[in-house]
Amino acid sequence: SGWKAAKKSKLPTEEPTTSEVPTQEYDENYEEPQRNMGLNGKGLLQITLSSLSNPQWGGGRSYEENLKICYQKCTANTQCTGIQIAPTYWDHQECFLMNGNELYDRSGWKAAKKSKLPTEEPTTSEVPTQEYDENYEEPQRSMGLNGKVLLQITLSSLSNPQWGGGRSYEENLKICYQKCTANTQCTGIQIAPTYWDHQECFLMNGNELYDRSGWKAAKKSKLPTEEPTTSEVPTQEYDENYEEPQRNMGLNGKVLL
Repeated sequence: SGWKAAKKSKLPTEEPTTSEVPTQEYDENYEEPQRNMGLNGKGLLQITLSSLSNPQWGGGRSYEENLKICYQKCTANTQCTGIQIAPTYWDHQECFLMNGNELYDRSGWKAAKKSKLPTEEPTTSEVPTQEYDENYEEPQRSMGLNGKVLLQITLSSLSNPQWGGGRSYEENLKICYQKCTANTQCTGIQIAPTYWDHQECFLMNGNELYDRSGWKAAKKSKLPTEEPTTSEVPTQEYDENYEEPQRNMGLNGKVLL
C-alpha cells in the first residue's frame, strides 16, 4: 500500500556476445576479454575507478578509459595474472586485480587474463642496489621483522596518484630508511607488499626476521646504543648551584610550580 511503480516502455537488450567486444577494450598484454565471466584466484587489489551517483569521482572517465587503467594497474603488478570488472550497472565501477588463471561463469562481469604470465620475483641476491642503505643489512624479500611497531607511515597510494606526489618505490623506501635512521629506538624496517593500495612503511623495534609473503624487511647494521650512565652525564647539564644531576631519579616533596 502507498507504493508507486513504472515499467520501461523499452526493455534493456542483452549484452553483446564476446565476439562483439569493442576493439578498444583489448590490450596487447592480455587475452581477449570475456563477458559474463569472472576470474578465480586471490584478490590482490580492489580499485574504485568511478561512480554513477557521483560523476566527480573519476573525472568523468569513460568505461573504456577505466578499463585501460585497470589493465595498467595489473601490468605494473608482478603478481597480477588478470583482471575482472564488476557489472556496469554497479554504482561504483570496480576493478579487481587477481592472482589466478581459471575463468568461471559470472553474470554481468568481465574478465581478461594476461597473455604473458609474470615470472617469479627476483631472489634476495637480485634486489636492486638502489634499495640498499649503508646503515642497514641487505633487505630480505618475503620476510617480516618481529618486534614492536614504533610507527606506521603511509607513503603513497595506487588508487590516488596525488598521494605521495608520484614517488617511485625506491624513493619511498629511501624515506622509510631515513625515518628509521632518525629514530633511536628503530632497529629496522618492514615494507608492506607492493600490491597493497597504500604503500606502507613500518618502523620496528625488534631483531628477528620471519617468513612473510610479499613483505620486505631490513635490519640496521648498527643497532642503537644504550643511554649513557650517570657518570657519563654531559657537563652542559650541570649548574654550579646544584649537585650533579642523577638520571632515573625523582625528588620527594611538595611541588611548588
